[in-house]
Amino acid sequence: MSPSTEKTSLSCVIAFRNEEAHLTKLIEGLKKQQNVSFEVVLIDDHSTDNSFALANKLTADLPTFTVLKNKGWGKKAALANGVAASRFDYLVFTDADCIHPQNWLANMAHYFNSSSALLLVGPVRLTKPTNFFEYFQAFDFLSLVTSAAGAIGASRPIMCNGANLAVYKDLWLAAQSSLKEEWASGDDIFLLQYCKAHKKNIAFVNSHHAIVQTYPEPKLSAFLQQRARWASKSKGYTDNFTLLVAWTVLLVNLFILALPLLFLLYIPLSFGLLALYIIKITLDYHLIKRGAYFFKMKLNTGSYLGIAFIYPLYIIASVLWAFFGNNTWKNRKINQIIYLL
Repeated sequence: MSPSTEKTSLSCVIAFRNEEAHLTKLIEGLKKQQNVSFEVVLIDDHSTDNSFALANKLTADLPTFTVLKNKGWGKKAALANGVAASRFDYLVFTDADCIHPQNWLANMAHYFNSSSALLLVGPVRLTKPTNFFEYFQAFDFLSLVTSAAGAIGASRPIMCNGANLAVYKDLWLAAQSSLKEEWASGDDIFLLQYCKAHKKNIAFVNSHHAIVQTYPEPKLSAFLQQRARWASKSKGYTDNFTLLVAWTVLLVNLFILALPLLFLLYIPLSFGLLALYIIKITLDYHLIKRGAYFFKMKLNTGSYLGIAFIYPLYIIASVLWAFFGNNTWKNRKINQIIYLL
């Protein structure tokens, strides 16, 4: 079934759990969406705080907003409940702890109307950093989003982010058996891999007006837990190219960490690897610089070099945390598997 060529209406589906601190800003931002026909379906995934009551209070006089309780358990079940209640042929997904510009949905609708894409990967960035830890997170995140955009542009998509994702509803429904409910995370990447495997058109939304912002983690433990949660889906990957990229990233960073030891064991080889490392961080710098320009972020060369130096340590720390850390999300245990991305 092909999407309609008429004016696109969007169903924005958002699962939330214990987001009392963010719901007011979320709903205020969605209320201000302009120049687009849309509805918002909010699904409470068994919050233990006042989120459900607050969401109902904030949307009581908003006929285009619907608030539901999750009939199942977990984010994927919540999204399925939301999609079942949605009215329109195009779905937009985001997270409750995000900030949305007023033309966000209008830009997503425009991309559906002006292209043949059935899956749209929208741009996401972290809010403006205030310290080095947040700066590290911002540019780590920037490198992922920029790589994702480049891979989509090269017709080799490898990742996306559920904070800004849109899809034709019939396609999302057809992909349900491939979204792997046994994994706590991955509603976004498994959908991407399904679309890629079935040769559906995927596009990156290359618009400043479609940038969704989310927040950095306040503590190192929370940051590593977030990365472990992202990693919890990697055992379910079915795309060989994505797996190749993931293992390449891991092995390259292992070699970088091994450089001091290699200098002691075999100096000629070490100089060759060091030269490759310098080439790598130079290429990475130019990639991230392009991403920073798009997102209007300042790229400080000194801070970048500091990040490049500690990045391999961060990757290995993420591996160890995924194996041995107390990995929870929203007070729920997540799968413990090796960190690949």
